[in-house]
Amino acid sequence: MVESNFPEDVSCMNQYTTKDLKKFDLLSDCSAEQLKQLQSSAYWRTYKKGQFLFIEDDPRERIYFLLKGYVKLSRINQSGKMVYCDYVKPSTTFPCVGLFVDPTYRYSAEAVTDLELFYLPTQVFETQLKRNKDHLIKIIASLSDISRTHERRVQPIANAQHRVYQAVYYLMSDLGRRDGQNIVIDCPISATEIAHIAGTSRETVSHVFKQLKTDCILSCVKKNMTIHNPSFFHEYAS
Repeated sequence: MVESNFPEDVSCMNQYTTKDLKKFDLLSDCSAEQLKQLQSSAYWRTYKKGQFLFIEDDPRERIYFLLKGYVKLSRINQSGKMVYCDYVKPSTTFPCVGLFVDPTYRYSAEAVTDLELFYLPTQVFETQLKRNKDHLIKIIASLSDISRTHERRVQPIANAQHRVYQAVYYLMSDLGRRDGQNIVIDCPISATEIAHIAGTSRETVSHVFKQLKTDCILSCVKKNMTIHNPSFFHEYAS
């Protein structure tokens, strides 16, 4: 793995420029001078699929800015059961939960594809937030969005099939990209992971997906998903 100081001119990031950095909501209002200051403390890094960025309870030393690829966030209980699962897409800053409070990470982060990212030491990032009210407001708004999303996900739905539909809706909304009339989810997600999000069994997910494929509502190639009829899932948004 390669790790190096982020250059002032961003030239060693190959195609990445100031315009690319401004795709991050937190950095969108930064001036060229502010970005230059940030770059002096930042590090660029690559990860291979399957590598961990950090493990639950590791010291919370870094805040990451994802340039390419997808990351799975998860937490496992003492019995080895996954009790939390979420995904991070490109142009996302993470983890924001626990800033200024937690000395350790609340969950683990695994590369589910090859990654390119840069990170800031947490102390540097938190100091920057304290100096910039607008950045702090954006972090608070981001945490509010995360909280609302999780509240919707835990609302009780008795029908397991409908819970699977709801899980697909959330994945489509969070990770999907428009491709004509379709929505494509490039992040590889297994039936087991969808089952966890839906609060049901892997077998139920497989059964529901078989019918969705038969009805041409979605299709899957390996672990990537294409939704051909996105409106089908809209009524399952809580």
